[in-house]
Amino acid sequence: KKIIDNLEYLMLGFREKIFSQKFRFKDDLGSDYLDWEESKLENICQKQSSNISANKIEDNFGNYIIYGASGVLKKVDFYEEENDYISIVKDGAGVGRLFFCEGKSSVLGTMEIIKPKPDVNVQFLFYQLSNIDFTKYVTGSTIPHIYFKDYKNEKVKIPSIKEQTKIADFLSSIDEKIEVEKKILAQYETQKKYLLANLFV
Repeated sequence: KKIIDNLEYLMLGFREKIFSQKFRFKDDLGSDYLDWEESKLENICQKQSSNISANKIEDNFGNYIIYGASGVLKKVDFYEEENDYISIVKDGAGVGRLFFCEGKSSVLGTMEIIKPKPDVNVQFLFYQLSNIDFTKYVTGSTIPHIYFKDYKNEKVKIPSIKEQTKIADFLSSIDEKIEVEKKILAQYETQKKYLLANLFV
């Protein structure tokens, strides 16, 4: 658990330094990349909707992941998105929560799909969006909502596609280490429960 906490703390620190440009990557020749350019979200990504309801897939089973407000919901026999993309919870509990979704998958209709425009790395875009406080765009008291039209004008700074890729590769490598440690911890907890359950048999 301590290893996971340390890695997550490290991740937050690197993200803050990278996106405030206190830490910059260099190209393969050791030279600086071009300055980051300010842009609006709508210029670097686009949104797409889903009309899949939970009822529609209740009796559907297969090999393709479908995402809901808490992450992976189940596996079904179809997919709507061929390539990696980002999803955001747009209605109800967890509104504004982001997920990086692997290709050959789908999302429920309570989610909105966000895709990068040309010359934007999808993983970089995910980390860029993760720095935005989406709560300021939430509307509705009974059932909270968030709409792309409200946050599409959010200003962000974006580097060249080559620097984006370096940033995405670096941050995703830390994320992968965190996931590995979480799986190890989960296996340990399962083994611990099994041993305790059989200790007095």
